[in-house]
Amino acid sequence: MLRMQEPGPGDRIDVVDVLRGIALLGMFLVHFNDASSAGSGIAGEYQRIVALLFEQRFATIFAILFGVGFAIQLRRADAHGESFLPRYLRRIFGLAAFGLIAQVAFGRTTLIYLAVWGLPLFVARKWSTPILIGAVVLSAASGEIYPLARTTYGVATWGEQGFRARQEARVAQNHDFIRANNAARHAKEYSTVLVARLRHLWWLQTRPLNFLPADVFTMFLLGVLGLRLGLFERPDEHRRLIAALMIIGVLSWALSAWVLAPPNTKIGSLIGLDLVVARLRSGFGVVSRRWLALAYIGGVLLLVAHNPLWLRRLAAFAWTGRMALTNYFVQIAVLYLTFSRHALGLSVTPLVGMGAALVLFLAQAELGRWWLTRFRYGPLEWIWRSITYARWAQWRADPAVHRP
Repeated sequence: MLRMQEPGPGDRIDVVDVLRGIALLGMFLVHFNDASSAGSGIAGEYQRIVALLFEQRFATIFAILFGVGFAIQLRRADAHGESFLPRYLRRIFGLAAFGLIAQVAFGRTTLIYLAVWGLPLFVARKWSTPILIGAVVLSAASGEIYPLARTTYGVATWGEQGFRARQEARVAQNHDFIRANNAARHAKEYSTVLVARLRHLWWLQTRPLNFLPADVFTMFLLGVLGLRLGLFERPDEHRRLIAALMIIGVLSWALSAWVLAPPNTKIGSLIGLDLVVARLRSGFGVVSRRWLALAYIGGVLLLVAHNPLWLRRLAAFAWTGRMALTNYFVQIAVLYLTFSRHALGLSVTPLVGMGAALVLFLAQAELGRWWLTRFRYGPLEWIWRSITYARWAQWRADPAVHRP
């Protein structure tokens, strides 16, 4: 029987760590901005910049890189002829456990969705490149295809008036739940908050839209494609493709921001051709502001392709990126303890929030540099790896292979 080989630090793709660190910084800025009060003047301009250039973009990068990480492990297992499914399932279970902790303790659902959509990725690794490209488009559009199919079925089954009545009742029920649940999640008693978060998590599982691959799975597939094409390992060989993807990302962002119609909050009331036209006018899920993330990723890849010394110049991002799971938990814990009414309950201006995000990131970068000279993995990364391989991972760093 083949023994599952645990990869060491030398098996990492350095630019992926750099990109993870950049994604974390962007998410810091967005999250602190979300927790800040409304601003005017310079502060208001900063908030508009965050909305235009940062929101969704860095979370998209984070999800794409999670897909890259999963794909690296799957590819490595296939190359060694290993039976990888049990290990992969343990890795997914470990991430889901972290996600449940993040949801219950801090009200964050991101890691749970990353774990859920990691499961079908195991099957997608065998798809050909043309099929993967088609799957990306179909997956991105699934959030628009489903409402069209649901409306068509509903009108055919109950008639237009009957379907409208059912939709209105469902929307009212959802609004009532969200209003009551939000109030409970901001209650004074922490036990009430915990129960409300668990109820919200259960409610999310009852909504079909949350089981569509439009968001996380689309990003995962892009990560698989990027790794398969060699964009992360050999960017110098793919400069034209990277530049083309950057142009597509910028055009998609610009069209969505200034040309296409914004999402219509009353779109659920539309029927037939009106609904189709409305979906098409908003980009049908394929044209989106989030694809500006491709320009950010491509810019870093082209820098590294031009001069590999950029990996050293961007080392601070790599230190945080190698400990992305640990740093993410630190971030959401700091946000919760700073702004929650159950802790400090502070209120800050947007510019103070920006400064706090930068200080936190720089502190994590310096701590990461110190930590990784002594240990192979971040604390939560070490636990996750130990769960994955069903044995305690090596803890101390090996000076012979360490690269600060």
